[in-house]
Amino acid sequence: MTQNSKSHKNIVLKEIESAKDKIIKVSETIHSYAEVGTKEFKSSKLLADELEKSGFYVERGVAGMPTAFKASFQGKPGPTIAFLAEYDALPRVGHACGHNIIGTSAVFAGIALTKIMKDLNGTVMVFGTPDEEGDGGKITMLKAGVFQGVDAVIMNHPFDRNCPWWPTVALGDLYIEFEGKSAHYATPHKGANALDAVIATLSTLNLLRHGFRSDVIFGYIIEEGGLLTITVPEKAKAKISVKAIDMNYLTEVLEKVKTCAEGIANAIGVKANIQSSVTGYPPFFEESIPNLTLIQTLKSNFEMLGVEFEDPLETARHRLFYSTDYGNVSRRIPGVNFGIGIGKRGIVLHTPEFAQAAISEKGHEALLTAIKVMATTAVDLLTNPELIQRAKEEFEGYKSSNFTNLPLLPLF
Repeated sequence: MTQNSKSHKNIVLKEIESAKDKIIKVSETIHSYAEVGTKEFKSSKLLADELEKSGFYVERGVAGMPTAFKASFQGKPGPTIAFLAEYDALPRVGHACGHNIIGTSAVFAGIALTKIMKDLNGTVMVFGTPDEEGDGGKITMLKAGVFQGVDAVIMNHPFDRNCPWWPTVALGDLYIEFEGKSAHYATPHKGANALDAVIATLSTLNLLRHGFRSDVIFGYIIEEGGLLTITVPEKAKAKISVKAIDMNYLTEVLEKVKTCAEGIANAIGVKANIQSSVTGYPPFFEESIPNLTLIQTLKSNFEMLGVEFEDPLETARHRLFYSTDYGNVSRRIPGVNFGIGIGKRGIVLHTPEFAQAAISEKGHEALLTAIKVMATTAVDLLTNPELIQRAKEEFEGYKSSNFTNLPLLPLF
């Protein structure tokens, strides 16, 4: 760390400490809103307003999404570093993924950097990215070119421990709708049972898993299955979500499941309408791509701040089986997404306990730590352009191999 970057880090750390009461209040307010994806109107406005008051130029409603925003604060000509904000909640359990922390940390890391940008070459941006728990707002924003010109992205995700990279896997969906023929159950042979087709498909999926790689997992729900028990259901719908370490193999799995559903439809005599995220709609979440340069830079700031952490939780054939649209961003822009511990070891995401941890005392401490790690990492990148160049070269090397020549972890 150069003397120049050290002095700039001291300034942003002091700024974060002085604003901690306000930071916590914003996080708690977003937590109380608990707005689900594409409906985060109050949360988005609160965060965008904070940026605007701090001198950011804010564009709202970008990429055709009313709750998405793009904020920028320019210094002298130079690289562009972006923080990614999420703020959508889950139905019923609210902020059980801690997105109140993700959104608040991105915004206040950006605000802290405004105190030094007059001395630096570069631009700081904050992107408000809606609906991560749904179709993935980052994917829509990528398609709209909103991230164009960004050199590196930084974000975090609440977890049960600190780690300098939070690896995630690919996620794809199949939406299956069967259309049969209604009949009374007294004469079922005169109908074609769409619900039977759904049940047969899901049952066969559990048999197919024996032929998949061990990293494949899936879940499913029946969205529609008839109205009366005395009537043969003429329509039935199911959604199947499948995860695998990489998008290439996930594509193979989804095609096999699709073929299975089509065969069952033919056997039962119903029509099958199958939409697959493999074809691009609905969107799929790609696996996240590590960038060792950015991970090591961020790790050095964990150390500088005296924060205890663990190595990235990955081996050659194992990852955390979480998925996020950040993965899609990481395959197009060099980036780092780190884990920040907000609760006791073993606490599980998407549970009421995790939602409570997101506004606990430990959750508040983790929020402030995340802001400090993000801001100081950005200082390193803005004061040492070589780091960004190395991160880009590393990224281009992965890209040229279609993201197959990735490093084996753990890293350190």
